[in-house]
Amino acid sequence: MTTLADLSAHVYKAGPTWDHSTYQYHIQLKYGEASWEVAKRFSDFDALLQSLATNRFGGLPKLPAKTLLGSPMDQAAIDARKEQLRILLQDLLLRPDTRTCAAMRQFLDLPGHVDEEIRQVQPTPVRSFEDPRFGVSGVCVSPEANLVMVTHEDSTHLSRLGRVWSVVEPDELGALHLWARAGDGTWRRSFSQTYGIKVRSLCWEPETRQIFVGLEDGKIEVFHLKPGEVKPEAAGALELHHKSPVTHLSVSSRRTRELRCGGRLLKRLRSEMDYLTSCHLDDEHDRAFIGTSGGDVFVLDISQNPPNFLHMVDMGSKPVCDMALTQEHFLVAHSDCIAALTVAPRGEESRMARLGNYRVKHLHESEVSILSVTVAVQRDLVFGGYSDGSIAVWSMRATEAVLVLQGHQCDVTRLVWLEEPTWGPVLYSGGGDGKVTTWNLNGNAEDFALWAPASGLNLLDRGSNLAPQDNDAALSAFEPSFDAAPAMMGGYSDPFTLGESRRVNPQALKTEESDSDNELVDAFH
Repeated sequence: MTTLADLSAHVYKAGPTWDHSTYQYHIQLKYGEASWEVAKRFSDFDALLQSLATNRFGGLPKLPAKTLLGSPMDQAAIDARKEQLRILLQDLLLRPDTRTCAAMRQFLDLPGHVDEEIRQVQPTPVRSFEDPRFGVSGVCVSPEANLVMVTHEDSTHLSRLGRVWSVVEPDELGALHLWARAGDGTWRRSFSQTYGIKVRSLCWEPETRQIFVGLEDGKIEVFHLKPGEVKPEAAGALELHHKSPVTHLSVSSRRTRELRCGGRLLKRLRSEMDYLTSCHLDDEHDRAFIGTSGGDVFVLDISQNPPNFLHMVDMGSKPVCDMALTQEHFLVAHSDCIAALTVAPRGEESRMARLGNYRVKHLHESEVSILSVTVAVQRDLVFGGYSDGSIAVWSMRATEAVLVLQGHQCDVTRLVWLEEPTWGPVLYSGGGDGKVTTWNLNGNAEDFALWAPASGLNLLDRGSNLAPQDNDAALSAFEPSFDAAPAMMGGYSDPFTLGESRRVNPQALKTEESDSDNELVDAFH
């Protein structure tokens, strides 16, 4: 089977149709020993893009602007459009998902010239867990407990009115749902609880079989799940955040009765309007990485109580939405990209350097923002979820996406990768449409190869001597490698920004004024 990585395609000339009513563009193709030519009109390219969008391909290039008075007839305009269509075709061939799909095979007349079977690598949906009233705010998957746990929050514009909205609509702004798998393989909802406030975060502790649910009013509800049961029992509530929303929860299996969660670090924030947005618990090295709406990442030593401030990483001026950690890279989802940083030992965080950005060429920060990130370490894959519902997949070595899927209607807020059978390997995605969808990835690492003729792709150095790269101002925005990495994090200023977060009301996070660095102390009791 082949993924057509060695296919050669070039739009080499434009000429009038037989009736001179419009122009068509001639594409020269070669694969192995076979060579052929196809001629396509501008409308054929338009139909191709529409077919791809209908079949859930995301991050697609935009068609060149149409002329007001029919097809262009002057030579300069024709040559310009030919060049634009050449770039569009190369962008579609760059990614293995669009390169191998049925619409592209038909467009390039591949069945008549390529004898090998072509493997399609677009992820396929398996099932969905849905509450259409709310967007997804948290997802935990536990095959051992036979459960998929999902929290939801109302993220509509009207919900931001708070209690005023409850006068118009029933007082339901959040929910917790547990889905259990029956012996015959079917799924059913084993537990549901609705809330009059938003449910902002969720985490699961497998050893003690406890579910922690973070709420808009600063409370954390605790549920206990007995062995063999799929319906939890309420075990109590923790009040830790002075009525400020609990935006993130992480639990440590080796820290008895110690809960690490988002809160306030007022003195460290850039302004009084900033707040904490995300967290990653590096339990092995006793560190917590905390992202803020102002674009900072705080690194805290949590081996003691209260935690000790270690370092601050400046990611730019826009929110840090999610983070993930591997043995080689620290990944930060912000703006329209995922930044890859080197990993430094505890106490040496100032040595963290930016290696590059995972980015989708046609998803720009003026239109979308990235909201979630996860990794499949065994497969060397990085996943990112965007505000327009797209899910992108990167090889860890290449900064250009190999797959982009239109997974949800909007806001891919959560991504969970599960490697182990029998449930895995699958990807779980939670969206603003209220769905948690399970995706099968078709193919292996070799099938996710970018188009071979697109040379010069920016790669992340994964060797022992990781070093930051220099920006190349000469790179064109039309080249797949246009995103080269900046230098050390200490003076980095990210030119790519995103709009203000729509999911958190900054005023709701503010309480009494405090100059203390120990605002998180109560969260660690």
